[in-house]
Amino acid sequence: MELRQLRAFLHVANARHFGKAAAALKITQPALTQRIQALERELGVQLLTRSAREVRLTPAGEILLPYATSLISVEDRALRELADNVAGRAGTLRVAYLLHGDIGAQGKIVAEFRRRYPDVAVETSVAPARSNLENLVNGAVDAAFIVPMPIPPDVAVKSIGRRALMLALPTGHPLARLESVPASSLRGVQMILWPRSWNPELSASFRQWLARHTGEEPNIVAEEPVDQAFEALTTNGSLAVTIAGSWRASAGTVTGVAFRPLVPQPLVEHQIAFMRDDPSPVWKHLLRITDEIMSANHDQENLEGDLL
Repeated sequence: MELRQLRAFLHVANARHFGKAAAALKITQPALTQRIQALERELGVQLLTRSAREVRLTPAGEILLPYATSLISVEDRALRELADNVAGRAGTLRVAYLLHGDIGAQGKIVAEFRRRYPDVAVETSVAPARSNLENLVNGAVDAAFIVPMPIPPDVAVKSIGRRALMLALPTGHPLARLESVPASSLRGVQMILWPRSWNPELSASFRQWLARHTGEEPNIVAEEPVDQAFEALTTNGSLAVTIAGSWRASAGTVTGVAFRPLVPQPLVEHQIAFMRDDPSPVWKHLLRITDEIMSANHDQENLEGDLL
């Protein structure tokens, strides 16, 4: 039994007219008649009676009708879902957010994707840039937000803008009295930085930047994630400072912690990474949305400072 035969039967049964059914199927009436007759021969029953004035279902046709309706409905649904998948209107998109990255830009891109493609299941995770890149290469995610680092040749990246790094320090720290802090003022100051293992290249670039502006190697007393560094700043009259993204300062106050811009500003480029040979159209929709959002927001590209 062929689905096209069942579809022909279903159209005739619903229209009760061979001419109308043939027109709906975009075939000739003789071709339609042949399909119905082939189905009847295979089943060994007569499904329709035809007179000059009308077409009626036989008892066997009445029995077959709901089953034919169900089968054709399943086929139609399967074809729609396949077409949506091929066009990137359905499926799954796995996105890796950048830990301690600018969630505003990342979230805006993903939120717009969800709005435009509600039938695509979006799965998210969060990790440091190096882990995100590894997960992308290993096929665990489809797109990853990262910061600059060595990129394998089969991975491509797009910039989503530059972000400034700021000084975070206890509110009672002498440097907190300044509206902005010259980088040279950090000479000899105790610093807590993010773990070097998260991104050795960016960590090295920032330490070199500090050394260039202070004239000596930075006084790194600990390596901690940002939130743990904030806690350390407010413990036992600490005079240490740490570095946080400007987006953390705009996200809300942290009790006991002040944020001050550095002069010059150290800038970090945020990026979205994807596999060059990924055949899925879903992530291409994400990249198009990324381009649209970034083209509408040039401010972050015009930030003045030192790009790490």
